[in-house]
Amino acid sequence: MAKDAPLSRRDRNLADIRERAIMIAERIVLERGSDALSARGLATALNVSVGSLYNAFGDLDGVVRAVNAKCARMLSASLAAAVAGAAPDARARVVALGEAYFDLAVAEPERWWMLVERRSDAAPDLKTRDLHAGLLDMLVRAGDGAPIRAADRQFFLLLWASVHGLVSLACRPTIVAMDPGAARTYIRDLVDAAFDRRPMQTGG
Repeated sequence: MAKDAPLSRRDRNLADIRERAIMIAERIVLERGSDALSARGLATALNVSVGSLYNAFGDLDGVVRAVNAKCARMLSASLAAAVAGAAPDARARVVALGEAYFDLAVAEPERWWMLVERRSDAAPDLKTRDLHAGLLDMLVRAGDGAPIRAADRQFFLLLWASVHGLVSLACRPTIVAMDPGAARTYIRDLVDAAFDRRPMQTGG
């Protein structure tokens, strides 16, 4: 079996920049907020030029995508653990997912905000889109739905939109501030209300 060709010095340098940049960018976001993340500031922290940073990521949005992909993997693992530990019925599993999502957002609002709220002109990369699609599939299956059914995907997207709105009010209050402790108690009410009005499945 042929061995992989060794990386060039340039490729090793770019790999090192990518690894350190993701770690430092994540720390900046958690400690100072995503608005504090800039190409020049990150390059200075890395002790490299802005050009070298862009060679490694393309642009600052490339850094954001890399940090968000790491966050999405963390979120996916947290939600999967919540489903595994929930009572064995659809409502309980979906409530557990909502509460796990809520808890992560409240614990690290800046990480959550950059993942789901930060505006960017760049489309997410394929890996991040696959992670997001996987999270929706997890939600649909937790609720005893079928990910291949358009009606099931639409139902759970609408349900999750209401949970996400609750999280938004608790984590980044704008017009109305909602106490996080009180907000979390409404997740079960939202899930119950949605399931009570869920259309009967007719197969297909």
